[in-house]
Amino acid sequence: DLGKFAVQMNQVADAMRPLATEMQKVSSGFSAFPIRIQKIIQSNTGLAASNNKAAKSFGVLGTGISSAQAKFGIYSVVFRQIARTASDWVKESNDYVENLNLFTVAMGDAAESALEYAEAVKEAVGIDPEWIRNQGVFKQITGGFGVMEEKANLMSKNLTQLGYDISSFYNISIEEAMEKLQSGIAGEIEPLRRLGYAIDVATLQEVAYAHGIEQSVNTMNQAQKSQLRYLAIMEQSGNVMGDMARTVQTPANALRILNQQITQLTRALGNLLIPFLQQIIPYVQAF
Repeated sequence: DLGKFAVQMNQVADAMRPLATEMQKVSSGFSAFPIRIQKIIQSNTGLAASNNKAAKSFGVLGTGISSAQAKFGIYSVVFRQIARTASDWVKESNDYVENLNLFTVAMGDAAESALEYAEAVKEAVGIDPEWIRNQGVFKQITGGFGVMEEKANLMSKNLTQLGYDISSFYNISIEEAMEKLQSGIAGEIEPLRRLGYAIDVATLQEVAYAHGIEQSVNTMNQAQKSQLRYLAIMEQSGNVMGDMARTVQTPANALRILNQQITQLTRALGNLLIPFLQQIIPYVQAF
């Protein structure tokens, strides 16, 4: 029935007409958005400019600090950094003096010849004279166990040299290598075991038998045990000995030597400052 259908279509059109009107309003609203957004952006730009001006009016970087105060703060930071650096120089110089005292007392009559050897090593491979501290500690340990003077001097010299080779061979710090050797010669098994060394009682007994010693390790005194540990360590270091000299040109060893040369430079600068400090410290103390 086309007549009836036409009437129904007109009714549908009449019902949809208000919706079309609302959609037109929505479309017009969206069309106005860019203009309004542009106005908001312009307003914010003006606000930012105003804020910048206000910040400048309150001081440097908007902190309320005047230019003179800012300069004073910068100078203060620079001065503190200089003072901290100079303090490090002086500390390094003082540390060397203390190490030299330890070395001299521990080595006794052999101190002069041992110091000459340390200087020779320094000239050959650039090792810092802190060598003397390590040798002094080894001598103090072995001498404290009752090892005879001449043997203790030789052991301390060779153990110190081995410490630098261990540092190079296993790529660990010199300080760590020395600590492991000091622990090992004193009877601690674990530190050197991590590097593959065996200094337990069974191994020491085998070393004793290999050198014609029939006495049981358990009945030995500390001097005898420390010498057996020394023999065991040295005999197990065949691949390690001389590694520092063999690989002195590798980047790792070159950096180790460079760090020690920087230490020497720091100490030299500290030596320059100490006479000046000796003059002014009494006045500071009096103040």
